Amino acid sequence: MPPSQPDHIILKVFRSVKSAKQLTFTYFSIVAFAIITFHFALFDITLDKLERLTTQNRLLHDKQQAEELLRSHFQTQFEIPPFSKAYLNRQDIPDNITLPKKMKLDQAYEIERGDGSLEDEYYLMYSKIQVNGQEHSLYLLHFDAIYERSEAEAFQAQSKQLLLSFSLLCISLWVVLSISKHLTSPLAQLTKTLQHRTPQDLSPIPVPEGVATREMLQLVEQLNQYQNQIHELLERERAFNRYASHELRTPLMVIKGAVSLLGQSNDAQFIEKQRQRLRQASTEMNDFVSTLLSLTREEDISRLSYRTLTPQEVEDCVESHQHLLTGKQVQCQIKMTDSVHIKMPETSFKILLGNLIKNAFACTEHGQVSVKVDSQQIQVIDTGIGLGSTPRGVEGFGLGLLIAHDICRKYDWQLELINNDHGGCTANITLQKPISINPPRVKVGTDAT
Repeated sequence: MPPSQPDHIILKVFRSVKSAKQLTFTYFSIVAFAIITFHFALFDITLDKLERLTTQNRLLHDKQQAEELLRSHFQTQFEIPPFSKAYLNRQDIPDNITLPKKMKLDQAYEIERGDGSLEDEYYLMYSKIQVNGQEHSLYLLHFDAIYERSEAEAFQAQSKQLLLSFSLLCISLWVVLSISKHLTSPLAQLTKTLQHRTPQDLSPIPVPEGVATREMLQLVEQLNQYQNQIHELLERERAFNRYASHELRTPLMVIKGAVSLLGQSNDAQFIEKQRQRLRQASTEMNDFVSTLLSLTREEDISRLSYRTLTPQEVEDCVESHQHLLTGKQVQCQIKMTDSVHIKMPETSFKILLGNLIKNAFACTEHGQVSVKVDSQQIQVIDTGIGLGSTPRGVEGFGLGLLIAHDICRKYDWQLELINNDHGGCTANITLQKPISINPPRVKVGTDAT
């Protein structure tokens, strides 16, 4: 099957991107070429400036010798050993020498021969001298064959040095490529590891063998964290499916039963009772859906504001599950000793506390269930069968505790289940940043049998 358009574009881009080894070789070659070019240019400029400076000083010295020679013996052209010739008339200068159009006094100029060749470099200086009280123009023509030969020998020596430098650069390139291979080898291993991992494999990614650089360790750590986030997201979605299929079944059955009973009687009191059942079941279903959706989506908890937990809110949670105590010799007691401020929506808290109370009621056949609330924690204490046992006839036991754990984890609370010494268990919720601003409140209690 041919690749899709996005995959084709990605494949094309992948083929056009160079490997780390190729990029290393390219950048190193550019840097090496730049170094060699700069080195040769600097050497050539240095030789040229040195030649100009030497020639300038020599011609100034030759000017003084020319004045001395002309005082003793006047002539229009003569030699100044070892490398210069002097001319008093411009017409006497050889025809193959092209003079600059504008010449400054006592300034050495590099000039060409008539055929445009620079094989032999001539220097010319134009000056003014005084001979026997008369001013004369002086043209000094300089050619140093020894310096030219020395310059050629210097270039030859520089070429040998360049060959040695090039050899060192080749060795350096080999070393750099070896280092690059060692550094990129773990990355290549990591790529192969990821390619062979299945979507179901969410185990931690191992650190590749080879040079364990800090960047590689950080990359593996970030990949594992990202993988854990994906795993948590998948687990939230799976949990949503499990929770929804179980928790919504009961209110739906209640609604179905109430609707069926409404058609069997015209008694106003009976109809009102079924209507209340429908309202309670629809409210419970709405609360479950809101809570389950909040568990599956990302939410900035820091933006939530604190609200006051009222005794009535706790009593409503107990009242909604009183039917589980029908026929049992169980008393339920609520104690609130502080004014508690929590950072959790009312629907989520209702599901959280309701699940703990529902499990406590279902697991207790006789004795007492206590709900204690203060600024530090919320406790649901029962005298039932304790942890590790499942009450008969209660479908989905334990699933409510999973929902409670997820809600506490989302809002940064801590849920802990502890077996009591004298039977039963305690569900203890440690609140996040509890706030207590009022004096203790009166005890609120209800009994259920």
